[in-house]
Amino acid sequence: MGKMTKAISKEEIDTILGSIKIKQDVRNALLVELNTGLRIQDIARLRYNDIQFGKLEIIEKKTKKPQITRINMELVEYLFKNRTREDNFIFASNEKEVKAFVRKVQDQILKACDYENIDSTFISTHSFRKSFATLAYNETKDIMFVQQLLNHSSVSVTQKYIRVNKEKADDYRGKQRLGF
Repeated sequence: MGKMTKAISKEEIDTILGSIKIKQDVRNALLVELNTGLRIQDIARLRYNDIQFGKLEIIEKKTKKPQITRINMELVEYLFKNRTREDNFIFASNEKEVKAFVRKVQDQILKACDYENIDSTFISTHSFRKSFATLAYNETKDIMFVQQLLNHSSVSVTQKYIRVNKEKADDYRGKQRLGF
């Protein structure tokens, strides 16, 4: 995406996913992004046979790197239960459909934000990947672990995903009382 994006809070995630402006296929894609950290372009290309025995296996479109990862079985069951297509493709079956689907996801996120009075200035499909990374980092405090989760080539790329906002940093510094 061309614009800056931010991670969004759990409350914003719940509100967006619960909005009547989000259709089932888009909700499914965003749930995959939130629970795997995959890019939306890779999610749009997913097929049901990419998921075998609790593992998800793809070649990332952007990096051309293989990504083999465990996937939450509740998510797999949810996807099968809430199928929106009859074929092997979960979201899109060709490049034209992939591009249209990614646009559809972005459009519905913005419509949901507008409808739910959420400032969408820095919210995009990528916000859900950043939220996955931020939540993982906040839980583990392990930047190298998050780098692995996202299949990033360097820690510096991952650091951009989990930026500590200035307000939070200022609050932390303002509360420090060490050594006196």
